[in-house]
Amino acid sequence: MKSYIIFLRAVNVSGKNIIKMSALKSILEENGLQNVLTYIQSGNIYLKTELEKKDLERQLQQIIKDHFHLDISCFVIEPTKLEQILQENPYCNGEEPNKVFITFLDAIPDSNLIADLKSIDYSPETFFINKDILYYHLPMGMAKSKYNNNFFEKKLKLKATGRNVNTVLKMHQLLK
Repeated sequence: MKSYIIFLRAVNVSGKNIIKMSALKSILEENGLQNVLTYIQSGNIYLKTELEKKDLERQLQQIIKDHFHLDISCFVIEPTKLEQILQENPYCNGEEPNKVFITFLDAIPDSNLIADLKSIDYSPETFFINKDILYYHLPMGMAKSKYNNNFFEKKLKLKATGRNVNTVLKMHQLLK
């Protein structure tokens, strides 16, 4: 059995794409996924399965479409990848973890789009892209920030979902 962490994109945000995590947990278990755990209502899931990553991603999207009538992107992360993401976080030098975000991109962004994005200066907010992972720091907090998931999706022309470091660390703990 393989363990995975799943981050669902744009679930239970501003009254849209409502999925009760308890209902989702039950449906996933009914579909043969094991040891299913969810964390808070923003679409964070831990589970075990024999499926490979891509097959699991397809199955999750189909289950959500069939049961909730929603087309939701599912970011399936393997334990070693999550370890690497946390280790490579450039914002782990005393920054408040609730003001540091890790965003999972559905592909590696085009280098020209990254260059265009880097030309925009919203100091003191900063970001760093490492392949298909985007890290950003919002020292003043999320409420008045220029940076958010929608901003990065539009600029990079990709689908993405992000969590603050506290949430990613909590999901990492579920792997142990």
